[in-house]
This record gives sequence, C-alpha cells and structure tokens, in this order.
Amino acid sequence: MPLTMRPTGLSSPVDKDRQDFTVYCGEWAVGRIYEQRGGPDNMRWFWSLYGVVGKPSKVHTNDHAPTLDEAKEQCEITYAHGESSRR
Repeated sequence: MPLTMRPTGLSSPVDKDRQDFTVYCGEWAVGRIYEQRGGPDNMRWFWSLYGVVGKPSKVHTNDHAPTLDEAKEQCEITYAHGESSRR
C-alpha cells in the first residue's frame, strides 16, 4: 500500500510557514516528515518512521534530507524494506 502524507497541524503560530506532515499507510499513522530550521541545507527535512517491527538492524528509521521529495523517497524506501523483511 502506498504511503500518503497529511499536514499535522502541530506547528505553533510562529512556525506556521514550516511544513509538517504525518505519514500514513492506509489509515495508520506510520511516521512523520517535517522541515527544520537552523541547520545545513542538506539536513533541512527530517523524516522518521515508527512502529516498524522486526526491521533489520541496518535499516535506519529516521534521517535527514535536503528536499521534501528526497525525504519522501527515503521514507518510502525504508518502509518498503521493512515491509519486505516481515514477509
């Protein structure tokens, strides 16, 4: 099942210009992707997956990416790898 994103609505009024998403697989929340400030451009976006049970130890469930598209891609690849390792 493909992953989708929805805005979290968790930002304070000061941070309304930052993007912040919950990642879903169907109706299940499985992660989060959000924009960070104050760091290098190659670490602008942070993504994290949670609830990936039985993942191989080499599979990271969080990381940084320079763009939202790259963060989505990394998140999807990691989620798919976790899914295939459970089969």
